[in-house]
Amino acid sequence: MDAVGGNPDSSSGNALPRRYAIMPRPRAVGSKWPEAPSVDAPGSAVRSIYDTGERPPVMDLELLEALNEEYRTKPLVPEPLKYDQASREERARRRLLEVHGSIDLADKRVLELGCGAGFEVWYLSHHFGADAWGVDVSERRAWAPLADDRTHFVCADLATDRSFETGFFDRVYSFTVMEHVVHPWAVLNELFRIMKPGGLAYLQANLHRGPRASHIYRELYFPFPHLLFTDDVIREYRRTHSGRDEGASWVNRLTWSQYEDYLRQIGFVLKSLQFRETPLDEAFYDRFANILGRYPKRDLTRDFFTAVVAKPKR
Repeated sequence: MDAVGGNPDSSSGNALPRRYAIMPRPRAVGSKWPEAPSVDAPGSAVRSIYDTGERPPVMDLELLEALNEEYRTKPLVPEPLKYDQASREERARRRLLEVHGSIDLADKRVLELGCGAGFEVWYLSHHFGADAWGVDVSERRAWAPLADDRTHFVCADLATDRSFETGFFDRVYSFTVMEHVVHPWAVLNELFRIMKPGGLAYLQANLHRGPRASHIYRELYFPFPHLLFTDDVIREYRRTHSGRDEGASWVNRLTWSQYEDYLRQIGFVLKSLQFRETPLDEAFYDRFANILGRYPKRDLTRDFFTAVVAKPKR
């Protein structure tokens, strides 16, 4: 028999009804416990059906260097992104056409979250006719010459700073920034606040369990270094080989399911979703199944998600 009731934690009176099953009353048992048989060393195993196999390899600097040498001629990312101005400009144009095809940027007030050097923001105003804004936690050298009356740059952390009015933007977009955000809930919540009702956001981010999420594929050529090795081991390698006293570059470890849950709880409506996937190297997976086997294979193939979300109208 079922009973229907409201959410007992809600004080709004508008919560959807929740269905509760009425459970049978438990049968009474005696208050005196029986005495168990006496057993010597009760926790000792006499048989096991779990075969642990060979001892897992020691995930140390020596193994990291050996793997890197093995993959040097077949790197995970054969042609990493370039960061000269011409490459940045070409990438900005390509990205904006992609975003525009999804959420229409023309003549809108648009925010880029994590705008970097700012060429996308400049093209937004000068090619799409947008009132274009870029926000980043680091001010870049290019901002001053790119800024004008329709091209604006703000150095701020949306997790802590309220730099914009409520309902200020028609559109928001972000490219491979959310994985670097220390407080993703706070940033997504702030984006929701500063978007207009009916506004759209285009979010693309690298997923932590993907093979290239370490962001250091220019130095480490094999997949999943950030899942296989601790930051201390990676830092030791980089200190020796590139002079960088840094581990892997990701910050948050969210799966897509966790992002989706955040977006839903904040109030966004998911309009579209795509994943950019890298086929799993099964032989590599088998070599390190003791570590990689902790994760669903589906997560290990998902490098990036691209989601379009909406802030509902009133």
